[in-house]
Amino acid sequence: MELDRERIVRAKRGETEAQEALVAQLAPMVFRLASRFFRSREDVEDLAQEAFARFFQKIDQIRPDENVVGWVSRLTINVCYDRLRKIQRERTAMEAYTAEPRYAKPEAADDAYEDVRAALDNLDPKLRMPLLLKEVEELSVKEISVIMGLSQSNVKIRLFRARKKLAGVLENRGVTLSGVAKGE
Repeated sequence: MELDRERIVRAKRGETEAQEALVAQLAPMVFRLASRFFRSREDVEDLAQEAFARFFQKIDQIRPDENVVGWVSRLTINVCYDRLRKIQRERTAMEAYTAEPRYAKPEAADDAYEDVRAALDNLDPKLRMPLLLKEVEELSVKEISVIMGLSQSNVKIRLFRARKKLAGVLENRGVTLSGVAKGE
């Protein structure tokens, strides 16, 4: 995705029309990334709104010749990680004050699709995000490294670990996907 440099300059000056055009152009990507972390439409919309709020708070830091799309992707991922940490803190606090766990475990899924989705949902976000960016968004290792702020080697390691863990979980559930652990 290529952004118009002049539009970025105008948005930095506070021109509403340019800001709205940037949001319209970036929104599909932001929504896609947020939906990789959260399933409910309301959560995804809240996260997208938070990501754009941070984007416009920090727009003065952006140089038009930089990879703005990568910068916004990274910002969106950080917003999602922040929300996940907040949810984890709330869960821990609730479990500390209640005798019974507040969150029930999901029932076993009947078909392979639900098994795969559940396995992905249970992957550590640090492993899930590069895997989804590679396999679903079809980004290169180099693009993922820029978006996530990691070395290409680290991205490859995370992809390998994610595939291996995913294959192990699915194998335990009786689901086999050829080539998952090998990255084919």
